[in-house]
Amino acid sequence: MCRLFALHADQPVTAQMWLTDAPYSLVNQSRFNADGTGLAWVDEATGQVQVRKRPVAAYASKRFGRIAQQVRTRSMIAHVRLSSGTQHTTENTHPFVQDGIVTAHNGVLEVTDRMKARVRELGTAHHVHGTTDSEWMAALVTGEVAAHGDDLHDGVVAALDWIARHVPVYSVNLLAMRGDELIAVRLPATNELWVLERSATAADPREPLEQSSDSLRVDSEDLQDVRSVVIASEPMDDDAGWRLMDPGELIHVGPGATMTSERPFGPLAQALTIDDLGLSAAASQAHAAQAREHEQRRQRLAQRLASRRAA
Repeated sequence: MCRLFALHADQPVTAQMWLTDAPYSLVNQSRFNADGTGLAWVDEATGQVQVRKRPVAAYASKRFGRIAQQVRTRSMIAHVRLSSGTQHTTENTHPFVQDGIVTAHNGVLEVTDRMKARVRELGTAHHVHGTTDSEWMAALVTGEVAAHGDDLHDGVVAALDWIARHVPVYSVNLLAMRGDELIAVRLPATNELWVLERSATAADPREPLEQSSDSLRVDSEDLQDVRSVVIASEPMDDDAGWRLMDPGELIHVGPGATMTSERPFGPLAQALTIDDLGLSAAASQAHAAQAREHEQRRQRLAQRLASRRAA
């Protein structure tokens, strides 16, 4: 399935640690998800969103590595794509940027005529240039944000609540970013979404970030004394601080990387199972080799967390 990544920090940092160096970096994940790579970040000088995306695998993209090394930002979203049946084109590659709102999605939902009509009613259908369910959902989010006084949080909640009530859904794990705000949603329990919060204050400084696996250890001085929140489709190392988001949970990260959590969504009115999906969509959501690796990491995380609690 597609893989999501977001970083929000209280000062400009590079995301090289997570994108290329960590034991389970996005580059490594792209070997299972090779249909597209995208990065979007807020430029520190202008405050404007920059986006670079191509329908190629991250591990095969020199530009991906250069951006990981060079870009310093407080806010970034990245995505590696495994197509659910739509073409491998730039238009279908995440993230999507509409009216300054960056979105990326992991999962499958049915874009019904009713959903298209709602997007047209909101006046944002012109943003849809490709053929993915994700871009239609992005346009719905963009329209609802405008309809709710330009409030990113309220717009995301309204859009996903509408989807939950009116659209057949397998999974709508979503990242949405604008300026100094980042929102992550896991809906429902189908696909996982994880969060790692690293606090840092004058009274409680943060050590350089160290990441490890059974065969690799790396560290990042860049993330010393930085308060940050990382959202990812899977734990990117064996740090016991990773937490699996609850089904229906929304995380809102604001200025200074302060994080709040809520559960504003009810049950799905039309929940899909993997047996309800077409062959391509089902294959994109169930990669056996990646699932095995992910389950092994989950077991290690649980063991580390139990050891930390017992200490």
